[in-house]
Amino acid sequence: MATQQNVCIIGGGASGVALLWALSQNPNNNCNITLIHNQPYLGGHSYSPAVQWNGKTFNVDIGVQFISPFLYPNVNDMLKLSQFKSRVLVDDYDSLKIACAFPRDTNNKMLNWGNFPNYQLYPTNPQDPRFQLYDADMMADAKTFQDFLEISITEWATVTLTDFFKNPPLGIVFKNKDKFVNYFLKPYLSIMNGYGNALMGETILADLFPLFAYIPFEKTPQGSFTKPGTGWQRFHHGAQSWVQAMADVAQSYQKSNILLNYTATQVYTNQQTGKVSVACLDENNDPHVYVFDKVVLTTDMWTNSQLLNNSNNTYYWNNLYQQYIGYPASPTNPNPVWDLMYGKCYIHTDSSVLSPDLRLQQETLQFTAYYAPGSADGNYDLEKTFTTYMQKNLLNDPKADGLYLTMYGYVPDPKVDKIPAQNTWLTDPIVWTHGKWTPAFMGGAKGNLHKAQGLGSISYAGQMNTNVYFAGNNATADSEEGALDAAMIIAEYAFGIPYPLPSLNPLAWFMYETYHNVMFPKLNASSSIARMLMTRPKSISAMAVTKKKVVAKKKAKPVTKKSKTVEKVVKKKSKPVKKKVAKIVKKKSVVKKRKK
Repeated sequence: MATQQNVCIIGGGASGVALLWALSQNPNNNCNITLIHNQPYLGGHSYSPAVQWNGKTFNVDIGVQFISPFLYPNVNDMLKLSQFKSRVLVDDYDSLKIACAFPRDTNNKMLNWGNFPNYQLYPTNPQDPRFQLYDADMMADAKTFQDFLEISITEWATVTLTDFFKNPPLGIVFKNKDKFVNYFLKPYLSIMNGYGNALMGETILADLFPLFAYIPFEKTPQGSFTKPGTGWQRFHHGAQSWVQAMADVAQSYQKSNILLNYTATQVYTNQQTGKVSVACLDENNDPHVYVFDKVVLTTDMWTNSQLLNNSNNTYYWNNLYQQYIGYPASPTNPNPVWDLMYGKCYIHTDSSVLSPDLRLQQETLQFTAYYAPGSADGNYDLEKTFTTYMQKNLLNDPKADGLYLTMYGYVPDPKVDKIPAQNTWLTDPIVWTHGKWTPAFMGGAKGNLHKAQGLGSISYAGQMNTNVYFAGNNATADSEEGALDAAMIIAEYAFGIPYPLPSLNPLAWFMYETYHNVMFPKLNASSSIARMLMTRPKSISAMAVTKKKVVAKKKAKPVTKKSKTVEKVVKKKSKPVKKKVAKIVKKKSVVKKRKK
């Protein structure tokens, strides 16, 4: 029997739990797994708190709002598996209505528009003073840009939006280029890239192609300036239901230790033994130190920086992680290796966060610049804008009327920034660190991350045997697809687990391979092709046969503890022994019911 590996996954968000699931798909992985998460529930950025409103309970997503079979093919394939069909309900969402509201101009003219007829001056509402921003010129410019995206995937795919609008291709003429960029394009980019950031110098045309182009045999376009987006889906009970389902399915195949309310504080590798220690605090703030054979960090890179930069890890920090992980952003470090963004969200019932010039509430979401007057982006300051999701339209439930989720791409100052009134909050505000949805973001940092990964199935010059690995959205893209793919890729690279989904969906395999090449660049085209042939997906029948070979479910061996001040060592066993299964302790967060 192969020697058992003691493995730690830090982070119980989508990527950490997806890795737990991926490892469970191989009955011979010989892994004793411990997952450490700093909250009383699994989910991370995919958390969906249950709130009471109008006599009904609603699961409000604080992060991901939509998935798509086209843009999230591996997630879609997973949800088709029998283990997930009964656990995760998904609703189609084929009318994504986006509205944008800005400060009035110097002539007191209202500046609003939406991607659906009721919020458009031309051609449906020629006399409505609220929607004069959407005139014939803006509609023409929107069509010009969308039509060009249809062909940009060839010659212009890698051109940034900044360069495109600075020197448009021959024959591409905008009637009012600056107006279109400031009032149409930047709000969309802000919604995509983290609320309050357009990042036109980093977003390339290829990033927008899947959203705005018509794709044969797919529900598209998913994003549009001229009509509602189509082809989207939502988790009926919130994204957290998917994360919890992955944990439940993983536990049904192989029991593991899930330590909720445990906060990791340090991660460090012993240079002599290669063992990795994880220091953490439990829910009572009591300290513990566990030792593992391998550790996978699925948390964001700024958090990873804080975990790895400690006195027990000086050698690896100075010679490896400082270069590829780096320090978080701070006043003394304004240019971090990983250019992440802070954000904050509120679940509330305060309609005053919507623009006073646009409170019809017919849209799915409103990009609100009304409270951010300035001159940086037309007549407003993009960095001080925010986006509010109308839950009645998002959930297609009239009972959710008056319930909102407002997202900021920064941490607002209540003294100067518009935020929901505190007496309307249904949960405490949630602060997070995030990347960008489009894959081009942080290309340099992502492209070099493989140099900081522990040893695995692909070798690179200068790699160190740290036995520490990195997954999560930062390694791929800020989405559920990126989280799942990063987990499956690390499962293959660090643990030899082949692509675990049984589908032969070419789009899913292409997405997986694309992200695989981002996380682990191949030396040349021939090595990339050879890897694809050797690791192609299993067939459904082959997967079924593999599953039948599992005679008994594995049970997790609890991590051995000694004292709170002495380092604990997880000892390997050469013979099978009975292992006590650690139960997952969940704490339900209580949310006060507020009257409308």
